[in-house]
Amino acid sequence: MAIFSFVGIFGLIVYLFMLLLPVALLVALQVWLCRKSVKLGLILPSVSLSLSLLILAAVLSFGALGRGGGTLTVRNETTGEIIQQETFESDWQFNPDVLLPAGVLFLVTNIPTAVFGGIWLHYKGRRDTLEDLKKMRIEDLG
Repeated sequence: MAIFSFVGIFGLIVYLFMLLLPVALLVALQVWLCRKSVKLGLILPSVSLSLSLLILAAVLSFGALGRGGGTLTVRNETTGEIIQQETFESDWQFNPDVLLPAGVLFLVTNIPTAVFGGIWLHYKGRRDTLEDLKKMRIEDLG
């Protein structure tokens, strides 16, 4: 019994490592890009935002738009037997029940965008502060 718990814990550690390693590498790549240039630091946030918008468009196009229609049944009031039954389809119509899950999905898929954007803002603010200090030193010398 003890061997199974050890294997389970070891497997959990391996799975967590496999999950967190790509995340750590992407964050390190974002830091490296931000140190290189302010414009290069915008690559990962824009890619992440584009992918989240693509996922949102797919969910909305497959979930929110559907063909309407149904079955119309006419019954006799006294006996309850079916007199006439018709199936009809209408054109594409919007289904508003998908908007709340789509909004939540949009927020969740933009978590990497917020993280990468936060790293970019940090390095941009730091670079701006250093440039302002350099200008102040030049003005003080002059």
